[in-house]
Amino acid sequence: MPNIVSLEVMCGKDHMDVHLSFSQPFEGIVSSKGQHSDPRCVYVPPSTGKTFFSFRIAYARCGTKPDLNGQFYENTVVVQYDKDLLEVWDEAKRLRCEWFNDYEKTASKPPMVIADLDVIQLDFRGDNVDCWMEIQQGKGPWASPVSGIVPLGSTLTLVVAINDYRGNNSSQVNVFFKLPVA
Repeated sequence: MPNIVSLEVMCGKDHMDVHLSFSQPFEGIVSSKGQHSDPRCVYVPPSTGKTFFSFRIAYARCGTKPDLNGQFYENTVVVQYDKDLLEVWDEAKRLRCEWFNDYEKTASKPPMVIADLDVIQLDFRGDNVDCWMEIQQGKGPWASPVSGIVPLGSTLTLVVAINDYRGNNSSQVNVFFKLPVA
């Protein structure tokens, strides 16, 4: 019987993109919990025989639930290994796209029983924005990073970098100023 090898979610503004791979060809069904009668909510139809699947879950349908405070959207996906029967080894995964002002990434897996299945919650960061800072010796932004003691009076460059891999967010360095050393 195949097993889930990886489950990754990329959170967008109005949907989540799911990438799911199995250890062997998968012949079962993947759908949103309670939505198997809606063809838009059956992401992997029976008897496909593939090991990798990519699909999109819209926040506006298929049982996706928003947080009342606008902090996350979540959808429970059922992985049914048999094409006809829901059995004890089938899995339910609660996929959650979280939106934090401080861009923290958390992953938690509290169990929840649904039709004798343990639901494992997987949380994914909704911003997908990286931010980092580096002090470089000389004129940057392509100078070498400082790796030791710097002589007094040396030219230094502070580089602040922001990267939005998918281009979903507007990002900029908002305020930057230099304070004199006392």
